[in-house]
Amino acid sequence: MSTSQVTAVLYQLQTIDLEIDRVIAEKQSISTSLQGSATLRKLRAEYDTARQQLLSGQQVQKEAEWSLEDVNQRLTNQERRLYSGSIQNGKELQMLQQEVQNLRAQQSRQEERLLEVMDTAEALKETAQRKTVALQQAEEHWKQENANLQIRREQAEKHFQTLQDQRQSLSSKIGEALLKRYENMRRTKQGRAVSKVEQTSCQWCPCYPDTQRVATGTYQP
Repeated sequence: MSTSQVTAVLYQLQTIDLEIDRVIAEKQSISTSLQGSATLRKLRAEYDTARQQLLSGQQVQKEAEWSLEDVNQRLTNQERRLYSGSIQNGKELQMLQQEVQNLRAQQSRQEERLLEVMDTAEALKETAQRKTVALQQAEEHWKQENANLQIRREQAEKHFQTLQDQRQSLSSKIGEALLKRYENMRRTKQGRAVSKVEQTSCQWCPCYPDTQRVATGTYQP
């Protein structure tokens, strides 16, 4: 091949190599995205936390209900004794009256406590419901995004294989020594070993190669 033909092949090869670089970067980006959504992981963590807090709140409510039930039962039993007329001893009667008063005060406190924990449990339930909806929406979005990423990955892989075949075909047209020199230049010149010259000006660098080198196609940046 003539010098200009070799240069044309090298330029085509470089165009393919630049596209290969782009596709490799795209494949890496897709692989990273397929590892999962940071937003989805955050929402899952928030959902798990909300569920645990709700379960804890519900357990506290049950314990408060059990405590109130216990106080109510004790108060009922002691009031029954107090009003049955079976206790004749004045001191014992006075002690029983005091115990009933204490149980009524305890009952009042326990009822207030139960109302508080019920309000807390209801707020935790609403929070958990919001987190559930947000997570479900994010998972549905991720499902669609994941499907699109899978399609993009397949397309990128096919494109990559096509480019590799094209590169191999072009590489076979030039000598091994020239190919090695070209690849070395690409590594040291940000991927560009060959440049077009338009109106005696290099496309990729602020250089003005001499007319003879432009005419013969031997200029490389």
